[in-house]
Amino acid sequence: MLLDVMVYSLIIGLLRRRRWEGLATLPIKKVGLIILAFLIQFILVFFGERNCQLFSKIGIYLHIFSYILLLVALWYSKEIKGMKIIGIGVLINFIVILANGGQMPVSAKALLKAEMNDMLPLLNSKSYVVHTLLTEKSHLKFLADIIPLPPPYPRTRVLSIGDIVMGAGLFILIQCNMSKKRSRDF
Repeated sequence: MLLDVMVYSLIIGLLRRRRWEGLATLPIKKVGLIILAFLIQFILVFFGERNCQLFSKIGIYLHIFSYILLLVALWYSKEIKGMKIIGIGVLINFIVILANGGQMPVSAKALLKAEMNDMLPLLNSKSYVVHTLLTEKSHLKFLADIIPLPPPYPRTRVLSIGDIVMGAGLFILIQCNMSKKRSRDF
């Protein structure tokens, strides 16, 4: 979802006659931690989707560690407009993940509404450690992935409140930090 928000935000910024240069000069600190956090999550999803048991025992700990890295990096750049809101969204998701043993619960009903039925077997597998199926025993259900983004949306998803907060923060970050277009001198 964050990729979608980024693209839409950039398009809106360009329609508002803003320029990219302001984004290129953002003073984001600890970029390496952000990259490492996303890399860890990518690896966990990649191997989990392929039913590889490589991370089945330590994957949950790596998932938690990736969120800690991300929160630390966001803290160091909290003075950038929009970054605190992104951090709140990450923190909301992290709290739900911690409360549920290191995995984000996902609603089966929301998956079906979003026409993502193929995810159901994956959520029950031991190799996929990033998400799990939402059950009666899940904690903080209202903060889990329960909001479907069904067709006709081109990239169907199931979102959490934390995802929406992160998206809002990213939108604000991009809109507030794109440079104003210079007026022409005649």
